[in-house]
Order: sequence, then C-alpha cells, then structure tokens
Amino acid sequence: MGDTCTAAVYGATGALGKEVRVGLEGLDVDIAALVSVAGVRSAGEVVPWRGSRRAVVGPREVDLATIDLAIVATPRDVAREEIPRLRERGVFVVDLSGARATGPGDPLPVLWPHVATDALEHHPGGFAMPGAAASTVAPILHALVQAGVEITGVDAVELATAGDFGRAGPEALSKQTVGLLGYKVFEPDPFREALAFNVLDAAPGDDAHAERFIDELHELLPALTVPLRLTTIFVPAFAGIAVICTVRTAGELPSDDALAKALDGHPDLELVPEGVVLRDAMDSDAVHVSPPRRDPDGTLRVVAVADPLHRIGQRAAILVKHILDEELW
Repeated sequence: MGDTCTAAVYGATGALGKEVRVGLEGLDVDIAALVSVAGVRSAGEVVPWRGSRRAVVGPREVDLATIDLAIVATPRDVAREEIPRLRERGVFVVDLSGARATGPGDPLPVLWPHVATDALEHHPGGFAMPGAAASTVAPILHALVQAGVEITGVDAVELATAGDFGRAGPEALSKQTVGLLGYKVFEPDPFREALAFNVLDAAPGDDAHAERFIDELHELLPALTVPLRLTTIFVPAFAGIAVICTVRTAGELPSDDALAKALDGHPDLELVPEGVVLRDAMDSDAVHVSPPRRDPDGTLRVVAVADPLHRIGQRAAILVKHILDEELW
C-alpha cells in the first residue's frame, strides 16, 4: 500500500478513535488519505488530520472500493455489522472493538507489541487488539513467565472508570458530580446507576466483558493454560484503569529483586517503587506497576494502573506502521 494507502477510522470522533488518529499522525504513518467514519456514540462533524479538518461520514457513505485499511474503534454491535462487510471487500481490518466478528476467512488474531506479534507474518487480512483489562494484565503475566514464574491461576480485579463508556462517560460523570453537589436531579446514563460518589459492579448476567478478557489473554499467552478470572468494579474516576492482579504460583519463586527487575525490564511496563498513582499513568505508553507482594503460599499480587485508550491507540498505530513499512499486506 505505502504512499497510496487510504485508511478509514470507524468511530473517528470517539475517545478511542481520537487516540488512534493521534497515534497515526504522531508516528507519521504512511497514509495517503484518511476517511473519518462516525460511530453511533461519536459526536462531531469534523476531525483534525495533519493540519486540516476532515469531514466525518456515516458508515454507508464510505466507498469500500477506495479503502485499503480500516481501523474499527466503534462499539461491538456496530463492529459486528461493519467488519464482515469490510473483509468481504478485501479491506485490511484492525479490530479494536472486541467484536471478534469474522466474516469471510479465519478469525483475526489478537496481537500486542512485546507480547504477541508473530501472527503479523501470516495474518488472515487483519488483526484485533485486546481491551483495557487484557492489555494491562498481559504484559505483567508475560514478564513473570519470562522470569521463570510457574503460574497456576490468575484473579484480576479491574477498577474501571467512566472512560470505559467513551466520550459520554466522563461528560456524564462530570454532570452527575455537579448535580449531586447542587442537589439537582440528573440521569444515570450511560451508567447502570449514577457513578458520581458511587461504586458499581458489572451488570448482573453481563459476562461478555470477562469472557473477552479470558479469550484475549489465552490468545496472547497461549502457553498459559490456567484458570483466569476477572471481576470488574466501576469507580468514579474520569479515565484510566487500575487492576489488582493476583497470581497463584507453584515451585520456587525468584527473589523479590529479580521479580522487580523482570517487571521493570519489560518494554511495556514501568515499575514504581513508591507505589502507583493513576493520574501519573495518564498519557503514558507503559503500564505502571507496583513492586510485587508475595504471600507465604507463593501468591503474588501486583497493582497496575494505565491509560488504556492512549495505549491501545498508540499500539494500533505502531502495528499499522509496521504492516505498511514491511509491506505485509
């Protein structure tokens, strides 16, 4: 494709779509033209791109015959409609939605730099990227395995924020906070209940989020055939993610210093000896992790914070640049 590549970003005006556009522009990815496509939760009619303003179009306004590559950063229901259409027309697809929609051909492999990228050499016309929880936990487990830790099980508690709901989430949390302080009535949407000054668990019966986490970790770390569990709690922060990762182990563990060096030496992690702070991780390319704590039975606990929207957008741009530079499609 190279200098003739026309790329489309679906959900271009959403929170994740914005990070994708910033990543592509910041890395000066070799794209001749960018088509900005509106997702159902997107807001706005134009987006900036390389010093100009580009009009946003609806999905059915896109001439797929002119698109070489599509980055799908929309809600899953939209992605499940659009990805099969794109793949039928031979468009290279980068799925950031978690839809795992296949369309024609094999399922798109889940990739993450420094953890799993081998499938780029034999991809079936695109790839997918993990969501917030899996992209935060995968580098931690990858570093521990490389350090010689025998993992027998993983329990992760995800402290999710309003940013999980796209642009609407932080805006709603701000309005709810002001409303509560002013004794005003407000709507809980897009949350199940008001999130301001509150804590919510995942909706009862909504197992899709945890299933995505488990599927993505198993694909990113196929040798890790152990039980994986995710519990999600929504907290009243505007953006980012915090994860308490409990890792059950067997056998003799490396020393505390060796474990800390393994985490700090991973390209996707940054060890914070004095303890992590969510705000410090915003706009960071790395997951910030605390020194691992160990129990007498060999269980390890690592607290991690990250800016998943920024990281996923940046990593998507990095892999797209690699695909174009190496002419892998």
